Amino acid sequence: MADGIWQDQQLELFGKSHGEEMTMEQFAGWLGENLGVGLTGALQISALSLCADVIAQDISKATLRFREYLENGTSKVVAPRRHAMAGFLALEPNPRMTWDMFVEMMVYWSCFTDNAYAGIIRANDGTPLKLIPFQTGRVVEKIFGSETFYEVTAGSMQEQALLESGFRVFPERDMIHIRTRFLDGMHGYSTLAAGRKTIEIMQNISSYRSNLFGEEGQMRGVFTRAEVAPLPDDQFQRIRSQFKILMNRFRQLTEPIILEGGVKFETISSKPDEIELTKQFEAQVNEVCRLFRMPPHKIFLLSGSKYENLETQEKMYVGDTLLPRAKRIEGMFAKMLLTNRERVRYFFQFDRSEMTLRDSKIETERTIKAAGIGLINFDEARAVLGYNPFPDAAGKCRLIPTNMTMVDDKNNVVIAGSSTASDKTDDGKNEDGNADADGEESTSEDSTDDAGAASKSGNIYLIKSQ
Repeated sequence: MADGIWQDQQLELFGKSHGEEMTMEQFAGWLGENLGVGLTGALQISALSLCADVIAQDISKATLRFREYLENGTSKVVAPRRHAMAGFLALEPNPRMTWDMFVEMMVYWSCFTDNAYAGIIRANDGTPLKLIPFQTGRVVEKIFGSETFYEVTAGSMQEQALLESGFRVFPERDMIHIRTRFLDGMHGYSTLAAGRKTIEIMQNISSYRSNLFGEEGQMRGVFTRAEVAPLPDDQFQRIRSQFKILMNRFRQLTEPIILEGGVKFETISSKPDEIELTKQFEAQVNEVCRLFRMPPHKIFLLSGSKYENLETQEKMYVGDTLLPRAKRIEGMFAKMLLTNRERVRYFFQFDRSEMTLRDSKIETERTIKAAGIGLINFDEARAVLGYNPFPDAAGKCRLIPTNMTMVDDKNNVVIAGSSTASDKTDDGKNEDGNADADGEESTSEDSTDDAGAASKSGNIYLIKSQ
């Protein structure tokens, strides 16, 4: 099919080029021409580079899981031995990468160019064997009628080894194309292009700082003295030449500078505090963070951040910055790697809890509370805290408070609450002298047949799962 494209001349062939085979220096130049700012210059802006670093690492450190929908509207993780795709995620995407490396590279290119590409190498039966991520500049998109093809050129020996060829054409069904800031229905609009003015101002501030503090802190100024009469020319030239020598010694040996004839040296260079350089720099760092919807404290700009609002900022960061990019990857993985029948049953999802660090104190309290009301068993609680399960299945037990009644999905009582048991006398009557309707004291042990073994200790039932 691919060979026929170049031979058929009846339809016009449209191509959107992201560049020919090129080195990294040439590729940086291509970005400068196509995106309005060079990647090399952009990466030299620490704030921009840090934003991409943090987003890529926070998404890639979250485990990508293969999950199955359940009838109650929830889902469960599919074990690697139960489905081939779950087994694929348990191994590696290609021989040179792990999954976190693969995802990190995809997110990096998504941050910078808002177009990330990964080719799918399939077996004869269509089963995915490898996923290979590509630099944006290695990919050329070709439109033929209503079909889209992707030409990929290997730019290095390593890429050629992964691609198993120096050049390869991928049909649309075999190319994962992650696009963000989706404007024209085909390509993502680059952050570097959208924030061109902000990045240029940041570059200008960085250049000014380099010039201001460069040349070993060279000072510029004028000679002055209190007397009105001018200095003799020979004395002025002597002071001038001596001053150069003394300045060099001052830089190297920190020797004091002494001028003759009542002459003083007054600097005329700008001072950083006078031109509020720090404020201007922080303002531009905040502008760069806004391009990525990144809270400034994530790149260590802590001015204005307080401990009380850090948790709220973390939640906003996960919800507004990480999840939109993660969901694009999850959706395209499902679209390209699963059949329609599989997509109504299975899906991909990054572990949301692993995207940011949690407060260990709050997490521990939450786990203890969940274990105390029987929401999780001992082994599950120990897993959250990082401990191994108890031996001999001793941890497969749950605690149920005795003042609670356990019912099944049909509202049948499985374990009756015993909050009224302590109010009864030894003859089966309540404290007010009234007997139960059946004349017998009801106990919770009468309702434990369907729930497995249960024992009561104080105000808590200990239930062992079967």
